[in-house]
Amino acid sequence: MAAREGLIPVNLDVVADRILWVDLEQYHCYQGLFQDALDSWAAIRRSIPDSFTSSLDILDSIRIPPNSFAPTGLVFHAGRCGSSLLAQVLARSRENMVYGEAPPHNQIWRLAGDPSCRAGAGPTVYRKLFLLMGRRRLASYRSHMVKFTSFNILKFPEIRAAFPGVPALFLFREPGAMLDSYHRSNPLWMGRDLGTGRTPATPEIAIEAFFRAALSIRDPDFRCLDYARLTPESIESILAFFRLNPSAQELRLMSEGFSWDAKSGRIPRLFVPGCRASASGSTAVVVPETLHELYTQLTTWKPLLE
Repeated sequence: MAAREGLIPVNLDVVADRILWVDLEQYHCYQGLFQDALDSWAAIRRSIPDSFTSSLDILDSIRIPPNSFAPTGLVFHAGRCGSSLLAQVLARSRENMVYGEAPPHNQIWRLAGDPSCRAGAGPTVYRKLFLLMGRRRLASYRSHMVKFTSFNILKFPEIRAAFPGVPALFLFREPGAMLDSYHRSNPLWMGRDLGTGRTPATPEIAIEAFFRAALSIRDPDFRCLDYARLTPESIESILAFFRLNPSAQELRLMSEGFSWDAKSGRIPRLFVPGCRASASGSTAVVVPETLHELYTQLTTWKPLLE
């Protein structure tokens, strides 16, 4: 750890009792999804990055490296709501260390539900995991931004206990467009035991649970943003909420991120409007009335943009 300032945990395997550590060296993750960033790093190196393994119980005893810092901004969402786009926009600046749906941020919940696992999963271990990932690989880093996988909104109280006072933004969207996207391609977590105490079986059940979880949050540092308002014009307000004060050059770089497809994988491509369901939700999917009602409530619940 002392010799490799870019060494971070990238996978927790509860069954095998192992942590996979990968050395990112000084690679900056520009992508909205962490796995895309790992693939890009391997392609740039033209070889598999240096990696190591340890047991899970090292989380109990390992000392946090001095170049680590905790998250300064948290991005939650209900799925298919532009969170990868926002992560990509933030990551355009090399002042922002951004992790988009990194596996350890999801896998940590399984530790609590596995009695055979020696490592615990309380706030201390949870916080330590984020600090281990938040190593300042680049001297330019001023922030540590985490974009969660959607179901993490169900664990907001536990996450807040580990990181009190950190600005947290929840992205949501008109449910017709969300359901259309979900039904065309279900996420891998759908119907699986996630270690969160809930196992959403359908997109409708999942979205309702995520909407209700956001509406239950009464926290002074929590705000909501409709996908329809995630635009270049809103980026300055978003950055201000996350207490970021970039230079004019960095702001321009981030604004240009809206022109690129956040789901293009390792090879960037320009975003082509109209290829997917529009934000207005004009799809053939039947939307339960409950979701319409919850969406309407969210539009006025702790809005980031007045």
